[in-house]
Amino acid sequence: MLSDSQIATFEEEGCLVIEDLFTEEDLRPVKDEFNTVVEGEARRLYEAGRIGALYEDEPFERRLAKVAAEAPEAAAALQTRTHKGEALFQFMKHPKILDRVESLVGPDILCHPSYNIHPRLPDGYTSSHQDAGYYLPDGDETLILACLIPLVDTTLENGCLWVARRRHKEGVFHHFSGEGGLNLLLEDVPESERIPLPTKAGSMVMFSSMLPHGSLVNRTDTIRWSMDLRYQALDQPTGRWYVPGFVARSRSHPELETPNCAAWVAEVERVGREAEQYPERPRSRWTQS
Repeated sequence: MLSDSQIATFEEEGCLVIEDLFTEEDLRPVKDEFNTVVEGEARRLYEAGRIGALYEDEPFERRLAKVAAEAPEAAAALQTRTHKGEALFQFMKHPKILDRVESLVGPDILCHPSYNIHPRLPDGYTSSHQDAGYYLPDGDETLILACLIPLVDTTLENGCLWVARRRHKEGVFHHFSGEGGLNLLLEDVPESERIPLPTKAGSMVMFSSMLPHGSLVNRTDTIRWSMDLRYQALDQPTGRWYVPGFVARSRSHPELETPNCAAWVAEVERVGREAEQYPERPRSRWTQS
């Protein structure tokens, strides 16, 4: 669980860095699963004549960069929320995450439907935004926690996270559509407030959906691999009516916990089919840029 001082830091600054939380053994299953996805994409693109080599001898940090240099679409299999594998599912329920999340949201925890795997390509970056800017207003009163977990060391050079500490208590800022998705106005969150947070692989950065953040540009020739996993109390709105999360932990009703990845996928498909019946319902808070 988080200590009282860690909770106080999170509440005051909107974020908390926990160093050396995961071992390489903890991270290995998801890295192996992502490697399998990269292998499949490399073979598919090679057989289609889109790339000239499989780059099988390249390490985890470099292989996808080599493939994407010839076929930029290669990263899409992991960058979008289409990937739902058993290793990822099990890691999302890792006790080292849930114990700390429980300290902030309580004992009944929903894994929020918005999660991201970030194989940040060379020259790539994350635009300035609040996570809440991507959710509908019904989620504004919910404490939605992002847990960013780097799979490689993140540095100033390869595009580490930056945050605007203590700006999470000001509600949702105006966002406009721009390069990389939604963006904040520079006058609302100036460069001087954008503090980089380089972190080691196996650390975890927890931050509020209201905290302005983004990433620096990856100036290296390697991939800056990380995961953004999100959590909240089970009985509160998510800001994403059209896609479900899954029950990661319920101490009061453990029978509600989603048992495996197949059950998660089935529920996402079911809710997606139902959502198609309501095309008029908004899926974004922004009606114009």
